[in-house]
Formats: sequence, C-alpha cells, structure tokens
Amino acid sequence: MAKLTRRQKLQTKQAAQFIKDGIPERKYFDNKKLFARNYTQEDALDSLRKNTLTILTGPPGTAKTLLSIYVAVELLEDREIDKIYYVKPIVDVVGEQGLGFLPGDVKDKIRPHISPVKDALGVFMPPTKAEYLLDKKIIEFLPIEHLRGRSLNNCFVIADEMQNAIPASVLTILTRLGSNSKASLIGDSVQRDLSAKFGHDGLTDATSRLKGLDDVGVINFTADDICRSGFVRSVIYRYSDLY
Repeated sequence: MAKLTRRQKLQTKQAAQFIKDGIPERKYFDNKKLFARNYTQEDALDSLRKNTLTILTGPPGTAKTLLSIYVAVELLEDREIDKIYYVKPIVDVVGEQGLGFLPGDVKDKIRPHISPVKDALGVFMPPTKAEYLLDKKIIEFLPIEHLRGRSLNNCFVIADEMQNAIPASVLTILTRLGSNSKASLIGDSVQRDLSAKFGHDGLTDATSRLKGLDDVGVINFTADDICRSGFVRSVIYRYSDLY
C-alpha cells in the first residue's frame, strides 16, 4: 500500500478532528488569510469585527458577501459563535420561475441560493471543509419567512440581497438577534427585483433608519472598490448613471 503524503496525512487528521469535535480547533482550519484590497474593505472588516450590525451597500464585485463570511468564519474558529445563518429573500423575478418550480427536494431547491456562500468559502477554505460546514448545517441557509418567532443566539446572520426585502422583513431579521449575535445586511439597491408597489426596499430603508446608531456600521462601496475583475469595473462605470 502506498504511503500517504504529508498533505494527505494532514487532510486525514483534519477530517478526524471534524468528526471528533464538530468544530475543530483553529489550527485545524488551515484557511488562507484574507487581507483588505482597498480602504473600504479595510473599514468593512473593522466594522464586521467590532459592531453588532454592519450594512454593506454598493455595486457587485466589491466582496461584500465574501468579507461577511470571512469574519463570520473567524468567529466560528475562535468559538465565539456556534452557527452562521445565510438569509436572503426568495423573490420571483418577472419572466422567471420561483423556488417552488425548481426540481428536487428542499435541499435541491435551496442549492442555488447557497451558492454565494460556497463561492466565498472556496476563496479561503478547502472545499471538503466547506462541504462539512454546510452538510452539518453549521452554516445554514434560511428563507426570511422561516425566521419568524425564532431567537438566534451565539451566531452570525448574513442577510444578503436585501434590496429585494421589504422593510418589515429586515425588521424581522434584526429582531431575531439574541445574545452574542451579529449580523450584516448586504445588497445593491440598483439590482432590485422587488416590485415598486412595495416602496423603499429594506436595504435603503435600514441604512436611512439605522445610520448613526451605536453598534451599527454603514459601509458604502463604489465602482472604484470593485476587485472581481477589470471588466466588471468597466461595465459598472458605463452604468454609473444608475449609481
């Protein structure tokens, strides 16, 4: 039988630690360390670590979701929290089919909605480890309607695509936060699918209401902060009239 390489031995050890402890000690995570690529990202990381609530707004490609997930995983590693919830509204876009039309069971239906989390985890975490956290529901996707009546303690709530949530739904999310919990509200009001009949979207409304409140940080990204690719930055510049 061929001998295991050092890397294979380490991966075996990490897997055993996961099985034994559920959430392994920090040294077994073996994640890449992420650094801010601009001053706005630096402010975002600082706010996510310091404040109970951080609101992140701006165009796509600025790493709003990635930074939120990265800080949440940091807290998970340090055993400061036990759970990460990824929350987003399920909005039927005109001309497209909604969640109920997707084939398969509930897990199959929510898979497209958890994809941003998997993409973000893949930037700094080995894929098998990310799959473990998702399979064991240490990181769990929740539609907003499943939050009502719950008290979420010792967790980090990442509320994404909040431009598609109504203000009452954002209120629902924020009032679920219990002891030792944090949250981030993320979105881009330009990419709104919410019907105009609902008035202001939840992201814009929350930013207006909560800015200046103690323990709340508001970070506004611009096209200059886009780091996904030069092409995306160029596209957003051409759509600058929308921003």
